[in-house]
Amino acid sequence: MEESYFPCSPQLLKEPLSFAELVKNGAEFEVDMSHQNNNGSNDFLGGESDSDYEDAEDVDNVALLSPWTQSFDELRALMNKIDEYIYKRITREGHVERDLVPEKARVSIRYSGYWEGDSHPFDSSMLRGTKFEFETGQKMVLEGLEAAVRTMRPYEQAEFIISYKLLFRELGCPPRIKPKADGLFKVEVIDFSLIGDAEAIDAIPKEDRDKFCVVYPKAQDLHLHGKDCVKRGSYRNAATAFERAVNSLNYCRMANDEEERRQTALLITLTQNLMIVYNKLNKPQRVCIMMKSLRRLTENDPSCKALFQEGRALSALGDYDRARKVFLQAQAKQPENKEISDEIISMDKRISQYQEATRDLWSRAFSAKNSQSGAPKTAAEVEKEAKDQSFKDEIEDLIKEFESSGKKSIGFSRKMFSDKQFRMICDLVRDHNMKLTLSPIHEDVLTLSKLDVN
Repeated sequence: MEESYFPCSPQLLKEPLSFAELVKNGAEFEVDMSHQNNNGSNDFLGGESDSDYEDAEDVDNVALLSPWTQSFDELRALMNKIDEYIYKRITREGHVERDLVPEKARVSIRYSGYWEGDSHPFDSSMLRGTKFEFETGQKMVLEGLEAAVRTMRPYEQAEFIISYKLLFRELGCPPRIKPKADGLFKVEVIDFSLIGDAEAIDAIPKEDRDKFCVVYPKAQDLHLHGKDCVKRGSYRNAATAFERAVNSLNYCRMANDEEERRQTALLITLTQNLMIVYNKLNKPQRVCIMMKSLRRLTENDPSCKALFQEGRALSALGDYDRARKVFLQAQAKQPENKEISDEIISMDKRISQYQEATRDLWSRAFSAKNSQSGAPKTAAEVEKEAKDQSFKDEIEDLIKEFESSGKKSIGFSRKMFSDKQFRMICDLVRDHNMKLTLSPIHEDVLTLSKLDVN
């Protein structure tokens, strides 16, 4: 055959990886797992046997039987002609308010395919006990099957006779697929979602990239692509799509107030989505940066969703007091939201644990005895030195524990320590060849991290 008709195609890297980069710095990339449940068997060719039907377990055999075992010519007479290659009969109407499956969509279907005169399917998603998902416009399935699906709406069920010219062509694949074999397909469209275009912005000529009327629909395409990536758990790709859409919109010149309104609305949506994705990628600092932009876009009136994401980011940074305040702001917007209530309860527990740990630290510091020799000291001086030494020992134990762990960084609040204690911490961090940094967003948030060793 001249073309490949496998439903699942390999996922190629967007950018090539050089061997030198892999050896020196390594590389990070995501694997698209959206087809992992297909088990690599959806090739419309099957295994070595003539049919997979006998191997099916826990499947309604009646549902698998062919709806027509007589000649296809007789069935065509009962169908509507779509074109010279496809005939269709609707067995269940779809949602009339929904559009037909478009190009550049991710569609979920159930199907069974039969050869003329056969009562058992040569291939069926039900044989694998799962729905089948593919992208239209990407040549991921047989040409005839995609063309048939493109005539359907969500919830619709239909039967199609598809010409061999849109299936396995003149040669077929003997002995399983005869030459010039037309096929009967039972298809149900479960649903579809638009997937946008990851390369939409690249198609805009450079001289038009500051024109809102040209950029806006492309930014919408990128937004759709990012949402699709989120659904499939591909968060890095989603972040890239949302970031590119934001950058392209910010570069535009607005011609009137209406264009400015549409730009702001899409920027708000994209920024909120970036906050979600950055939290998924464990990048709370970026979430806080996005919140600053969002407050400017919304005139300091962010949505409940945005406040919730900011609260999670602050919690990840160890700033529990501020996180709790933000969650309370979100709760004020949606008082019945259980997820927000659960986060507030969690914050209360964490704050309580920190306070208890701090009290315990001071208690042990006051009870410690100073064993150093020297001139006689007052009781107050002895207690103060004991307290300082106990604090230093406690912090050093924590640093050593972190040093031997697999964690790359830990965060905590600067407000927990006095200036003297903070200087002691800095000395210990330097002694252990580590790094202590202040958050660029919140000056009271500290991050302890290990120095990279080349």
